[in-house]
Amino acid sequence: MSADRWTSDTLLTEQGVKTYSAQVRELFRRYADDFETLAREVRADLVADPIEGDTKLTARWHAWQVSGALRDMAKHARAVVAAGKALEGDYRRVCVELPEKRAAKAAAKAAAKELQKTGRTLPAGAVPNDVAAAAARRAMLPAQPGDHDDEPSVSARPVTPWGDLFKEAR
Repeated sequence: MSADRWTSDTLLTEQGVKTYSAQVRELFRRYADDFETLAREVRADLVADPIEGDTKLTARWHAWQVSGALRDMAKHARAVVAAGKALEGDYRRVCVELPEKRAAKAAAKAAAKELQKTGRTLPAGAVPNDVAAAAARRAMLPAQPGDHDDEPSVSARPVTPWGDLFKEAR
């Protein structure tokens, strides 16, 4: 890594991503604080020393308008801080945890295939995939309130056509 530039080689390690993310978050946190401080100072100065011809209300409005760009800059700097934190989580999820999950899934699949080759069945309670496992767990649970919400219910009152609503008003 050169002293003034990060490269993708250094970012493709877990420690590199953590270090880079921490540096970016700290830098932009300071920027956001500076932008917010400047926005407050500019606003206060313009209110205290209004533009010629401004009333008290218009001076406040113009001060708010001028400081708005600085407030936006602070908001965007805070968004970069949040994105820096998200970078760490995304790297961990995609580059660290995903290969581990795939390896575990491949090992389980290979074990199930080996059992099938030898002619033995899976042990009792073993389920070959996640969907079947979820279905098996669901089948073992007692019925819960809301289990049949997707089924149509019988209406207690008869449906009244729109035309019949106006017959009573005549």
